[in-house]
Amino acid sequence: MDDFKVGDNVFHKSNSSIVWTIEKVENGEALCSTIIKDTYEQKKAVFVLTSIQKCASRSKIRVSKRSRDNYF
Repeated sequence: MDDFKVGDNVFHKSNSSIVWTIEKVENGEALCSTIIKDTYEQKKAVFVLTSIQKCASRSKIRVSKRSRDNYF
């Protein structure tokens, strides 16, 4: 089981397209909120901790300088 804390981005296992942010964690439940992109309306919901999952951390892309060994 994940250790959830305030500020974590999570999604409900039934709908992974909506990202929620945890505002409060207590008694096995998490109070979460999200912003609807079209109307900028804030929605709040309470989820049981077993029904949510943390969003995968964004992978970091490392850019390195390419060396060229074949000079003509």
